[in-house]
Amino acid sequence: MLLYADRYDFMALNVLLAYIPIEISFHFKQVGNRLFFLLGMLWLLFYPNAPYLFTDFFHLEQLSIYPGMHQIFGLSISDWVSFSLLTVGICIYGFLGLATIFTMLDECFRRKILQKKWQSIFFILLVNLLSSLAIFVGRFDRLHSIHLVTKPVQTLQIIFLKWSTDKVQFILLLTGVQLLLLACIVGLDKMKLGDKV
Repeated sequence: MLLYADRYDFMALNVLLAYIPIEISFHFKQVGNRLFFLLGMLWLLFYPNAPYLFTDFFHLEQLSIYPGMHQIFGLSISDWVSFSLLTVGICIYGFLGLATIFTMLDECFRRKILQKKWQSIFFILLVNLLSSLAIFVGRFDRLHSIHLVTKPVQTLQIIFLKWSTDKVQFILLLTGVQLLLLACIVGLDKMKLGDKV
């Protein structure tokens, strides 16, 4: 992305941030309960970077292959390379990052932190609502995960005390999108294993 996609060099950072919850999830099984809670908090802090990637599809409008309504797509190979890099980065790291919620759930059940099905549904819903809130403040208030460390009080005020109807609607919409994407991941897993849904 840094070398070939001149319009989307920022995606290298976005993909790296989306990779962090994936990397964290690899270590869940290897740690004790105390460290697991710390890793879980770190995972939750970076998890929204995965679904955030899907909002980067808006950047496709910058490409010359979209000349306008009712016109044929352009054949600029460099723009199609940029399109491909953007799409691959978003889809791979977006879906892999989203799937870490199931790794977290499995580990919570293994450690007996969660024990009932309704708890897993509540957990998924809560994480996705918080994630949608983080996507909103990232996309519209231009906050990043690192701001929780560099400006914690100001960041928490923006996240939790600054509300509007648009913010609530956006959060509900993006929560629905995330739940549908997670349903696709579950569906693909069930198809792969040959399980009955």
